[in-house]
Amino acid sequence: MNTMIEIHALNKTYHSKSGDVDAVKNVNLTICEGEIYGVIGYSGAGKSSLIRCINLLELPDSGSITVGGEKLTWMENDTMKVIKNKDLNRVRRGIGMIFQHFNLLDRSTVFENIAYPLKYMGLSKAQIHNRVVELLELVDLSDKINSYPSQLSGGQKQRVAIARALANNPKVLLSDEATSALDPDATESILSLLKQLNRKLGITIVLITHEMAVIKRVCHKVAVMEHGEVVEEGAVYDIFAEPQKEITKKFINSASPLNKIHSLIRKESPLIQTKNGGLLLKLIFEKNCVGDALISEVSRKYNIDVNIVLANIEILKGEQLGSVIAVLNGSEKNVAEATEYLKQKGVRMEVIEHGRAS
Repeated sequence: MNTMIEIHALNKTYHSKSGDVDAVKNVNLTICEGEIYGVIGYSGAGKSSLIRCINLLELPDSGSITVGGEKLTWMENDTMKVIKNKDLNRVRRGIGMIFQHFNLLDRSTVFENIAYPLKYMGLSKAQIHNRVVELLELVDLSDKINSYPSQLSGGQKQRVAIARALANNPKVLLSDEATSALDPDATESILSLLKQLNRKLGITIVLITHEMAVIKRVCHKVAVMEHGEVVEEGAVYDIFAEPQKEITKKFINSASPLNKIHSLIRKESPLIQTKNGGLLLKLIFEKNCVGDALISEVSRKYNIDVNIVLANIEILKGEQLGSVIAVLNGSEKNVAEATEYLKQKGVRMEVIEHGRAS
């Protein structure tokens, strides 16, 4: 796949009377054409600063940014160079952006909001009208062409904002917490729309969020940010299957029903009690081994009792990922042999102690 966005050694520091804040620290990212690339982090992680650097709404202090093969910033002799304003305006027309709070003009109709960026393209009134009608069909809002923002729901407002961002046929769409202000139904609707636009238009989407469920729903790849740094990145399936950093595990657990295990441990639930030689385990079944009847097989083969406490199966980018928390009870020898057999079959496992996987 061709590279659409290349970021190398990017840094951005905010200066204030109370001190300096390193919002983006030595970030390196490669985003391919046609990807939906998620960036996740808690508030203050630097993700919004990063996305605003991509179209130079925020000017970085150092580093290089290339979008669609065109350099926006680059380094020469330890000095950052920036693309000329006239060239930047042209490049920005190829980068759409949507925001958490829509940024619509309240006194303008839906038509006028979407038409606004088109007025500076030298198009005739007929061309502008045709393009707005086309965009409204694309976001399924044709019947709202003469409505005002105050007459729309949150999800409809975001659809208008998406249509406006697509007005100039951009190759890249930047989404800065675009679903954070929406209710669950509207969030699902907007995420479905973004997936549809990605497939239909081939547009590259960079999606900023603090919710792992959003990443799981639409993204191909994800970068996890903490304190201005990208601490982990990769394909969504790989990150969910085998997270490396504690913050990534925390995000994934927050979106998993298996997280209830901590409550069961605190309450000393009888569901998780082990007998002599027993273990409380988290078992992770990846791809091909998800459909195998390994739990019943290992129970019979090694004469152990397997009590499934919690279970979850995800479909991530067409691939299955299963997770099970179970109590294995039996003789110490049989339990050890059973766990070794599961490992040989490709099952990964974590022994859970005091509510924490080790």
